[in-house]
Amino acid sequence: MQNAVKIKESLLAIVLVGVLLFFLTKRVEILYVVFAIGILGLASSAFAGLVHNGFGWLTGIIGYINNTVLLTLIYWVVLTPVALLMRLFKKNGVVLKKPAGTNFITREHLFTKNDLKNPW
Repeated sequence: MQNAVKIKESLLAIVLVGVLLFFLTKRVEILYVVFAIGILGLASSAFAGLVHNGFGWLTGIIGYINNTVLLTLIYWVVLTPVALLMRLFKKNGVVLKKPAGTNFITREHLFTKNDLKNPW
């Protein structure tokens, strides 16, 4: 039953995207196509499954392309200029050199019950 609901959701999404495309382009052919997909999908579960699988494949490809484009844009538009500015002003956020002494800090504190009541 869960799979049938997902198939109907995919059909509804396709029809709604088609109606949106019609309003954007004013081409009546788009309405005819999405109407046919909606009616055939409701009438035939095999056709609906095919449309659902095709829609899943298409959205997977769009998601992969979208992720690649967004991550590339973020890298070049945000991270690269920040790194260049940090290099220009000699700010080093990463400590790569070993400290002379130790990394541990000695703390003279006697722990009590109250230290564990509200740790944050």
